[in-house]
Amino acid sequence: MTDPVLGALPPEWLARANRLATVAALLSTTVHEANNALQVISGSAEMLTPDAAPDIIARRAAAIGSQSLRASALLAELTGFARADAPDRQSVDLAAVAQRALSMRQHTFAKLKIRTQVDAGLVPAHALARPWAVLQIVLNLLLNAERAVAGRPDPQIVFTASISGGTSELTIEDSGPGIDPAVIPTLFHASTAAPEPAGGLGIGLSVARWLAEGDGGTLVHSSAGKQLQGGAAFTLALPSR
Repeated sequence: MTDPVLGALPPEWLARANRLATVAALLSTTVHEANNALQVISGSAEMLTPDAAPDIIARRAAAIGSQSLRASALLAELTGFARADAPDRQSVDLAAVAQRALSMRQHTFAKLKIRTQVDAGLVPAHALARPWAVLQIVLNLLLNAERAVAGRPDPQIVFTASISGGTSELTIEDSGPGIDPAVIPTLFHASTAAPEPAGGLGIGLSVARWLAEGDGGTLVHSSAGKQLQGGAAFTLALPSR
């Protein structure tokens, strides 16, 4: 079935729009973390008085250096994600990507008291894919899961990485209300009025599937998760490295 929106607009354009909208959703967390680093830098600088003890000067100088690097890394990560300048496929650790995506939402998750978990399994699940594309897929799914569990009792999001034959898989589950059965047949259509990340663009899942297929993979919805019951579960499957 041809998607009414994806059929009218270039998928590359939609992917770019979705990526920039995701950046907007991530911006508040990045600003908060960068401000924390700047506060440490400012406080440490104030304590570097001429009469300060050498050990205090050493500690504060180290803090300024480490927090400067942290702030730079936060901004570089967000900028790099927005640009997506690395199209080449390479070995991607799916569990590591899940951890990276969670780190980009850690401030919001702490505020909403959302519990998260990444089960990496006994054997690392490495896929042959474009790293930025995998991160985009995971962030789209994560932001959807965040919306699904926000405000619910004991909100949880669980990632499970695994290997099945020549395929590496990453499943994300949430403890939300699940997907309305009436929406499932058109769940991956860009026009579906389902909760989407970054201001409700309505293209997150369709773009995520398109990106997965671009690396020879699949993205499917499952009514039964591996660890949580009752919520939504999505599995990204990519060729193993």
